[in-house]
Amino acid sequence: MDNDTPALRLAGTDNTGAVKRRRPALSCVECRRRKVKCDRDRPCGPCTRTKSPTCTYRPARHTASRHEANRNPSLTSAQAADFDAMLNRYIAPGILGPHGSVTLSHLPGPAVAPARSSSASTQSREGIPVVADGGPPDSSDPPLRASASMAPGQLIKSKFYGETHWVNAIEPYEALGDAQLNLNVSTDRTEINRNSELYQTVLECKRMARTIKALRCCKGPEASDIRALMPTQSVCDQLVHYYLRTQEGVFRVLHIPMFLKEYDAYWDNPTTANPMTLFKILLVCAIGNPFYDGPESVILRASCAKWIQACESFLSSPGEKSRLNLAGLQLRILLLLAREVYNEEGDLNWIPAGALLRSAMHIGLHRDPSHFPKLSVFHSEMRRRLWATVLELTVQSSLDMGMPPMISMDDFDTLPPSNINDEDIGEGINVPLKPKPEDTFTQTSTQIALNRSLPLRLEITRRMNSVRSELNYDQTLRLGAELLAICRSNIVLFQKFVTGSSTPPVFQTKLLDVLTRRYVLNLHRPFFAKAKTDPRYYFSRKMCLDTSLHLLAPTSVAQQNHSDDFLSSYSDDWTKLTHHAVGFFKSMFFYSITTVYLELLTQIEEQEQDVAPFPTPSNPPSSNPPSNTPRFSEPIFHPNPGLIPTPESTTASIGTSPVSSSGPRPSVPLPPRFDQLRSTIVAAHEMSIERMKHGEMNAKGRVFFACTLARIDAIVTGANPYEAVLDAAKTSVISCAELIKKAYRDENGVELNFRSEAQDPECFADGVGTAGGGFEGLGDLQDMEWDALMQDGNMDFGFGLEGNESWWFGVGDGSVAF
Repeated sequence: MDNDTPALRLAGTDNTGAVKRRRPALSCVECRRRKVKCDRDRPCGPCTRTKSPTCTYRPARHTASRHEANRNPSLTSAQAADFDAMLNRYIAPGILGPHGSVTLSHLPGPAVAPARSSSASTQSREGIPVVADGGPPDSSDPPLRASASMAPGQLIKSKFYGETHWVNAIEPYEALGDAQLNLNVSTDRTEINRNSELYQTVLECKRMARTIKALRCCKGPEASDIRALMPTQSVCDQLVHYYLRTQEGVFRVLHIPMFLKEYDAYWDNPTTANPMTLFKILLVCAIGNPFYDGPESVILRASCAKWIQACESFLSSPGEKSRLNLAGLQLRILLLLAREVYNEEGDLNWIPAGALLRSAMHIGLHRDPSHFPKLSVFHSEMRRRLWATVLELTVQSSLDMGMPPMISMDDFDTLPPSNINDEDIGEGINVPLKPKPEDTFTQTSTQIALNRSLPLRLEITRRMNSVRSELNYDQTLRLGAELLAICRSNIVLFQKFVTGSSTPPVFQTKLLDVLTRRYVLNLHRPFFAKAKTDPRYYFSRKMCLDTSLHLLAPTSVAQQNHSDDFLSSYSDDWTKLTHHAVGFFKSMFFYSITTVYLELLTQIEEQEQDVAPFPTPSNPPSSNPPSNTPRFSEPIFHPNPGLIPTPESTTASIGTSPVSSSGPRPSVPLPPRFDQLRSTIVAAHEMSIERMKHGEMNAKGRVFFACTLARIDAIVTGANPYEAVLDAAKTSVISCAELIKKAYRDENGVELNFRSEAQDPECFADGVGTAGGGFEGLGDLQDMEWDALMQDGNMDFGFGLEGNESWWFGVGDGSVAF
């Protein structure tokens, strides 16, 4: 043998102790020690080029074959040989020598058992039954990996590159020659010799390339411009506190001690903060702003939109590669939450959520940190938290938009976060984690509880939005029962937390329940309408109504705070969120309130049909209302517990029900739950008014609820529903115009005047109020030809919502209502 050729050896160990690897090592010991790619020749290429004295391979152990043969004594030697051939060809190529050309058509069922479940009733994560032990294999199924750790890919410079990426197909230093390489003793890896002429030449080219790229790019926002957007420190302190108290406990994004350290450092010396830190603080303040009641709340409402837009410009500016890291991912998550919470195009979050998912996968968050031993305990845990948040935003936005989630449980293996507090981890703390018991509340308990139902909710979203198949009723009942069981277990768990030393905030408990339970409503809603004609679906009708009332119910804090002072309910964080949020809240609210409305109409119709043959003197049938029946032009009622009165309530004296002692008698018997269901719609009507007071610019929801109440009241009193709805629409639109003008005056300090070109920006060019064709004044709505307008199909108020319900909520026209 030539002196430059390494000596080929076989060794039972790597001289590092007993062998504990479950996955057979295919590379030689020297290449694995230097962490270079081994070509598995004997001797291998890297050992030959580096003139290594030895090239050592460990002998293969036939553990799998022996285990299978021991488990099934009837396995013959020929069958065992076939299994070895399959293992050598598909699972671990080369472990038993060169690839053979063995056909597997005659391979018996037990031979594929290691890649299957050991129980006949076991199902895969996607809900597809797997083949039981001893069953015939499916020839169409591809071979499965023996374990997730065998999945190929590399994490290079904080970026993950999968099997098909070119970096996994080449030896990076093979073409350079031995003279250009050296072995880094500290890392035991082969590197380019930094003193070589080749390295210096390449380095100079890279410097020139960076200079040219910088000249070609537009500059991003300056740090001084970003600092000019920052509110005062006293206001920021409160906004940051509100964010940490509410959203951070559910969507874990930040390591709180580290963020507070960065936050304090900024206020100590604002000029030294980098743009990433500045935008992180601004977005946290924007998410916390809906819970702020200070005197600056109106001004901050307009400022938050500017913060969000400035952050979007920063993330889309040149240099995106430098922001593909954990800090950049945190910024993208906060941006999505801010858009959703603050009604800044939050209905379109499914599109940026897809980019967020791909960014997270590109930096390897979909692979569990245990596959990357060099990651610290702190970074490993933060990666798990961020991945759980990315998945949650993905599945929620997919449900809202009615689109597939674009990811399945087979696409990742990252474990859920650990049940620990933030002070248990940190930079420089590399002691092994000691997660707390499940019944101990920590800062990640809510995220863990939400993540527990993620596989089931992911399956529901995927199946409901599939274009090739649809859920049958048996599958709906099964998935709904499993999800309800998880909701109940969460309630039991959080009740245990209340009795412990650390109590979860009411807001987090409510948000956890809503984000999970809303899938039950979406799951049963397709069968809700069918229940009217097919009694087999009555259970779905009941589930839709009960779930809707549960989702729309206020928190216990809002009920306890009710008093004569109607503003007392503002101390409830959940109530404040309902006055601002879009996205998941809009979808949930729309589904729930329309379900209650349609159920109430159905109950009234069924009650009328049941008693139609038996009129009574107290309930005379009449097609025309009495002459003294008041017209319910705008259904204004005394507020129910937890509700805020309408601006017009001071001028109206109508009671909480159209059939009170001072009002007209009903023309039809009322359903038993009439008051409960109607009061729920009244609460939605009042909430739509509050949303407009807090900056909502779409009046469709407000008008819709006014018309629904007017229609219900007209039906039960025997009035003309068409006239009642028309009058309610007139009054509510005029009221909405006043609310919009007031919001503009509060934010800008001047009156809204469409005649003034200074107040007529280009953004109004596609809508009403342009300089060439604007209203003469919003007050002129009183003189509008409403009868002619109501004949327009787009303005049909849909007495029974049989038409396009989504028009009311701006789903199809690009506007935003909730």
